[in-house]
Amino acid sequence: MTGLLRRPGPARGRTRTGTADPGRVLRRRRGPLQLALGGVLVVLILVVEALILQAYVNISRTTAIFKDESYVAGALVNVQREALLLNVEIEELPTSRDLRGAQVRRALLANQLNQLRGLGGGDAMVDATIMGVDGDLRLIDQALARARPAPTAARLRAEAERMRPAIRRAIVRLKQLYDAKEQGFFGALSTALNTRRSSERLLVGLSGLVLIVGLALALSLRQRVRKDFARAYQALTAEVEERKAAERAVRASEERFRSLVQNSSDVISIVDADGGVRYHSESIRRVLGYDPAELVDGDPLSLVHPDDRERVARFVAEAALRPGVTAAETWRMRHRDGTWLHSETVAANLLEDPNVRGLVLNTRDVSDRKELEAQLVHQAFHDGLTGLANRTLFTERVELALARAGQGELAVLFIDLDDFKHVNDSLGHAAGDQLLIAAARRLQGCLRPTDTAARLGGDEFAVLLERVTDAESASGVAGRVLDTLHQPFGLNGRTIPIKASLGVATGQPGADEAEELLRNADVAMYAAKAGGKDRYELFHPDMHEDMLQRLELEAELRHVADRDQLVLHYQPIVELVSGRITRVEALVRWDHPTKGLLPPPAFIPLAEEQGLIGPIGNWVLLQACVQARRWQDQFPDAPPLSVHVNLSGRQLEEQRLVGEVVQALEMSRLSPRLLTLEITESVLVADIEAMSARLRELKGLGVLLAIDDFGTGYSSLSYLRRFPIDMLKIDKAFVDGIGRGREDTALAHAIVKLSHTLQLHTVAEGIEQAEQAAHLAALGCRDGQGYLFARPLPVGAMTELLATSMADGGFYLPAATAVEAAAAT
Repeated sequence: MTGLLRRPGPARGRTRTGTADPGRVLRRRRGPLQLALGGVLVVLILVVEALILQAYVNISRTTAIFKDESYVAGALVNVQREALLLNVEIEELPTSRDLRGAQVRRALLANQLNQLRGLGGGDAMVDATIMGVDGDLRLIDQALARARPAPTAARLRAEAERMRPAIRRAIVRLKQLYDAKEQGFFGALSTALNTRRSSERLLVGLSGLVLIVGLALALSLRQRVRKDFARAYQALTAEVEERKAAERAVRASEERFRSLVQNSSDVISIVDADGGVRYHSESIRRVLGYDPAELVDGDPLSLVHPDDRERVARFVAEAALRPGVTAAETWRMRHRDGTWLHSETVAANLLEDPNVRGLVLNTRDVSDRKELEAQLVHQAFHDGLTGLANRTLFTERVELALARAGQGELAVLFIDLDDFKHVNDSLGHAAGDQLLIAAARRLQGCLRPTDTAARLGGDEFAVLLERVTDAESASGVAGRVLDTLHQPFGLNGRTIPIKASLGVATGQPGADEAEELLRNADVAMYAAKAGGKDRYELFHPDMHEDMLQRLELEAELRHVADRDQLVLHYQPIVELVSGRITRVEALVRWDHPTKGLLPPPAFIPLAEEQGLIGPIGNWVLLQACVQARRWQDQFPDAPPLSVHVNLSGRQLEEQRLVGEVVQALEMSRLSPRLLTLEITESVLVADIEAMSARLRELKGLGVLLAIDDFGTGYSSLSYLRRFPIDMLKIDKAFVDGIGRGREDTALAHAIVKLSHTLQLHTVAEGIEQAEQAAHLAALGCRDGQGYLFARPLPVGAMTELLATSMADGGFYLPAATAVEAAAAT
């Protein structure tokens, strides 16, 4: 079809004036010498290419050998290092008595041996060495096991003597294996270098031969070309004169048709029946930026987009065969500045008109219309804020992926940004939009070009992963998405952490339905939220039942306060030095009619997520204040107990919180100084300005404020100074490590020191051993709570504990004696 757009040339061999065709003169057959030299040159080039290919194969093979040997050598270095470190642990065992350190080193050595076994790839030498080392390690394990029940110095010394020959044999075996592998590595390297030198010499020789043959061929052709060009000169001169005459004829034709288009705003073009362009109107300068004379006699398809050329050729060919005016057709044309414009063309067949004798093409620029259409289509299938696919397009792509059989499994990820409402409420919707855009960009950065990311609405996103190997690979992408979102995001001068809950569901093309796959991913996402947020969950069929139970629990949770199903347990907080109970912490429980007594983690996160924490928190606040006042009246001879009540992040966001605290204090007649409100550290750093203002309102009532779980959040000293805090509660994670190592003890010491620097009261949580309490008291920690003193108790049991511990005008626990004994030791 492209041939229809080109003019037929003169007859081959002779022009219309009878002169010789210069092209035919230059295309004469070459002599036998030139053909022979050319053939030899081609053969030599093929031989050189074959040698280069062989060298490349040798290099690839040598590289693979180097890679395997280097991996094994690296693994051997790690194994030797771990063996030596284990030897050091064994040598120092009688003095250090660090059995756990020796066991850890033994486990690390086993891990390195497993890596070496995997890299050995069935190597007999490696397997034999590892088998010998395993035997030595079994002797060491037996010795460690014998020493564990009574790790006295004598026993450890004896067992160290038994382990010493075994570890040394293992070190010798590993050294021998390393030396053997090192010799093999350098042998392979020497062979590769010798092969390379041989290939280089052969290539140099053949390249020189190619140069000589090519030079001979060039000299032979030089004489031939001189003669051919001399004969062609006369033919070229005649051809030039003929073309000049043709150009004069074209210019005359353009003058005849100028009156047809002088007032037209569209581009008017005239195309001959053979496809040659005879004329472009002056308006082509405005539409496409070209001078009309530039395009006359040129290839009319040169300005058409490569993807549209076949269709344009068909359009012109059909217009030449059909009389009258054709229907409008659109295609893309290149502007002089390199951009592509959308054009609409109508063709009129005037081949029989003696004044035209050609096809008249009327072309106009419709780029604006096409751009508007593209925008409408894009808006229909993409999210306007992030530019990601919307729910409609995402669902279509999931259905299309499931319809393609034999493409492997696919996975769908549902992503919901955790606590996104807090950003909108505290920083405004503009800031929330910036956060969504940043999350979308980070999400796209985790995916392959073949994957699809979509925003389903609000703070919900989705990802389609095609051709995944298994559920584990999809879980790997989910973990990568979480890690990417965790990177700090700057927003309005603040650092906002982006956290999300992800649900992962896999499907099989040709077997699963799109609707079911999307529902499964959604269920898994809600399971991730129920599991504590900022995590991902892989769907399994039991989740449907879990979701139903969650919905039932949510429905019951809406009436839990009205149905009198909430109860409070109290845990005492004691002075570490004296053992006197000075405070109690109120902890809520749900007395479920069928599930029994549920702890806070079973329903508090769900209440916060569904906005139901307000009535529950208000009930807890009021009941705790009332009970504290009852104990004050019941034990008038003892100092009144201060009651601690936990506040959630949702409660702090509510404007009515201050009024609820005032109401609870008034109804219970409890002094504000006997009420301590606990706030977790992570809640405070979510919005520094808003939390600081709210805490100052509460502080103005006279209540005390405490940071719960201190050390687990992201606060700094500068942030703490901005909050009107009275107390720090050290998280149990730091208390557990006291006495186990210098680092954990130093962390607890640093928190206590920081508290003293800021003139804050310090309470340690989760104390379970008397040694921990004694150590904390020595560090300067004032109060503590934990199972060492008492578990959370119902009201009746707590009242009984207070009555039995009443002595000397206060409540003193027997556990204080154990603390004093531990402090003495």
